[in-house]
Amino acid sequence: RIQILFEVKMNRYLNVLNQLQDIFTECGVSIKEIELPQIAVVGCQSAGKSSVLESIAKQDLLPRGSGIVTRRPLVLQMINETKPYSDKNKLYDTWAFFNHLKNKVFLDMQRVQDEITRNTNEVCGLNKGVSDKPILLKLHSTKIPSLTLIDLPGLTKIPVGDQPKDIDRQIEKLVRSYVQKENTIILAISPGNVDIANSDSLRLAREIDPRGLRTLAVITKVDLMEDTEESLNLLQGRSVNMRLGLVGVMNRSKKHLDNGMSPEEGITVENKYLTEKFPSLCGVMGTPYLSKKLCNLLIKTLKEALPSVSEKVNRQLEDHQNLLKELGPEITDKKLEVMNLVMKFNSNLRDSFSGMLTTQETKKTKKTEVRDGVKLPVTVTLFYSAGSKLKDAIERHMAQLDEINIEESLKNIDQQISASCGYQPPLFVADSVFSRIVSEKIKSLDEPVMAVINAARETIDRVIKDIGSSTFVRFPTLEAEVVMYARQEVQAKVEQVQDFMKQFLAIQQGYINTSNPEFDERYTIASSLFKDGDTTAASSSDESLGQSPNGRNLEQRKKLEEREVKLMIKLVVHYFDITRKMVKDSLHKAIIRTMVLDLTETCNITILSQVLQTEAESLLCETQDLDIRRNHSKKMIETLTKAIRVMSNIGYR
Repeated sequence: RIQILFEVKMNRYLNVLNQLQDIFTECGVSIKEIELPQIAVVGCQSAGKSSVLESIAKQDLLPRGSGIVTRRPLVLQMINETKPYSDKNKLYDTWAFFNHLKNKVFLDMQRVQDEITRNTNEVCGLNKGVSDKPILLKLHSTKIPSLTLIDLPGLTKIPVGDQPKDIDRQIEKLVRSYVQKENTIILAISPGNVDIANSDSLRLAREIDPRGLRTLAVITKVDLMEDTEESLNLLQGRSVNMRLGLVGVMNRSKKHLDNGMSPEEGITVENKYLTEKFPSLCGVMGTPYLSKKLCNLLIKTLKEALPSVSEKVNRQLEDHQNLLKELGPEITDKKLEVMNLVMKFNSNLRDSFSGMLTTQETKKTKKTEVRDGVKLPVTVTLFYSAGSKLKDAIERHMAQLDEINIEESLKNIDQQISASCGYQPPLFVADSVFSRIVSEKIKSLDEPVMAVINAARETIDRVIKDIGSSTFVRFPTLEAEVVMYARQEVQAKVEQVQDFMKQFLAIQQGYINTSNPEFDERYTIASSLFKDGDTTAASSSDESLGQSPNGRNLEQRKKLEEREVKLMIKLVVHYFDITRKMVKDSLHKAIIRTMVLDLTETCNITILSQVLQTEAESLLCETQDLDIRRNHSKKMIETLTKAIRVMSNIGYR
């Protein structure tokens, strides 16, 4: 009774594993990704892998031949049945299904071999190439244990015939991808008639599982082993350090196969040979013992792994639910969706400029910190908004206005003054000369002002692109339309600001207002040049006004002219600074008022009126990638939900 209860519980665990494998395989999710417990059969070509599998399955169901026969992973699910299969009033104790041919029942094992060969050639081609896409074969029988094995392509060293030149690398990469998972039991097959030190399967197993915690070694062809003490030590597990042990089995020979010996008959011959040859070891050798040991190992691994598998499945389910929510549902009222998205775009644009919507960016700094003895750059997280980016761009280009130095260009101002007076030498500098010089200097502000406006436009264009990308993730066509119309609106605002600033600069150049309250300081400037100690030159000049030109004091007049030139330079610079300050203030206000505030106020209506002229169906056309991702997430949610339901039927905590 205890044995029956144990077998029932064992089958319950194995059925859970088989159901999970079915669920994930049908969804196209690799068992490797979920890391379900599995037994991977590894061995070199002609090591006897197929014979071991067929002996456990008690059926001749694997293709045979020279070179690489197994070119794809074969997931062999063996399911113990209590009742035979009935077909047309005939009972069958063994039958099979392929996952890619769900509704087709195979009652003849030769047809199973043919289908494996056909499907392998279909996927891998006829050039002996390999593929990591598995074949799932379900074998139901009243004679076999419930067990799942993965038959992997045989390891090889030298390409033969029309095999690819790097076939050895391809196969080892494929095998490693299966056996490197912690929940995988490695069934390392080695022929008994070859020195165990040269075993490729054990070499690979030691590299991946150096402590031998999940490797079970199998020595095939024990009937061909040399009758030595070394061979006996090997079968007793003394020569190979594997925590899970070592099992010796006897394969059917070529002669047996040619004579039509079935796997069941082979097990009988094996049992007889082991009993006679290794009487003290026959209880821990042979195919029946190997089958039972594999079942126990798989159940043990499954019990230990189910909590972590369940946690991973739940986490993936949550990730796909969040992704599906992010991708959004299918749209019913497309026109309403277009309107909502455009309004959301405008709202995001407004919030970004006002600082309510920020973006995060991580940057490396020049500072470093030591981690595990290695110097690494320190990273900082910076937060930006469209408003702060625009402010930075304006201030950065406004600096060009501050860098304009007109004093250098005023060094020859005495020549300009002389030229403006014609043939009559000046007594005093006329206001018209001052106005003309100042007007010319104000004109130098034209180009930097336009550069600031262009910089602001470029920044706003980038912000519009960023906001569009984040708002219209699903709909690139709508994004392109909205961004285009928004940039057209920006261009219209830019032209308004340009026209305003051109007119403002023209006004500043056309009329020099010396009555500006800020320019009253000119008297202070003048008095600083004509101090009390320097009035002699001025009075002497006045006294000489009534005299003939030949009587004038040329030296005193020269000093007076120098002072007048200095005065002119200081007044021009002072007036230019006042004008530059007004230009900067007006420019900043014009950009913010027109290109930001007016834009966000009118953009929504303008874009909607343009966009709604286009058919909503074409605007909401999603990319193929998004559609694929949504369908994949839906399928994954369905699959993972099924898996959780299956695992909930068994108590693993």
